[in-house]
Amino acid sequence: MLKGITIAVIVGVAAVGLYYIASPLFYDRVIDEPLPKALSEIQKDLTYEKFVNMVDDQRSALVKKMPQVTIDLIMEEAKKFTKRVSEDMQEMIAKVAPGSQQPPKFSKLGTFQGLKGHQATGKAEVIKVGDVSFLRFEDFEVTNGPDLHVYMTKNGDVDSGIDLGKLKGNKGSQNYELSGINTNVYNIVVIYCQPFHVYFASATLLE
Repeated sequence: MLKGITIAVIVGVAAVGLYYIASPLFYDRVIDEPLPKALSEIQKDLTYEKFVNMVDDQRSALVKKMPQVTIDLIMEEAKKFTKRVSEDMQEMIAKVAPGSQQPPKFSKLGTFQGLKGHQATGKAEVIKVGDVSFLRFEDFEVTNGPDLHVYMTKNGDVDSGIDLGKLKGNKGSQNYELSGINTNVYNIVVIYCQPFHVYFASATLLE
């Protein structure tokens, strides 16, 4: 019995010692990986998560001094993540047209296409309920990127477009309000990467 306890104590001490010996090696490996190392050269203690969640002004200042290789590493890191959403159409109808007894009408439809080497599939639909409309993505999927936004544009150009906000997920059904937006004029949906000004996907809305 005593012998067994002694062995257990020795094994436990050895395990603790091994942890403290190995830990610095582990952290060194993480820091030496390409993306963490590249980000730390831009700003001390900068991580991918901190970069993605920065306010636009702070992030823009960092992007200006970023080499292309670091931008490419960030883009590759973003591809590893998938954010799935599954929003119901009725939830948006209840929000934009509460109490309406009129059935929804699918007034415009477009198919997503990837841009600049990114992949995208699915449909963009404008759905009318009475006098109000909203935008819905169905069977949607796009290559993930850092801080993607949804724009309604006149000719595919976000500079003159209307930002509907952050893309809720790079995969799955989702809804966006179109309050006061004329979809006959702003008839091209664009998925756009804010930090690096890259077009990821678009869908032209047709009746």
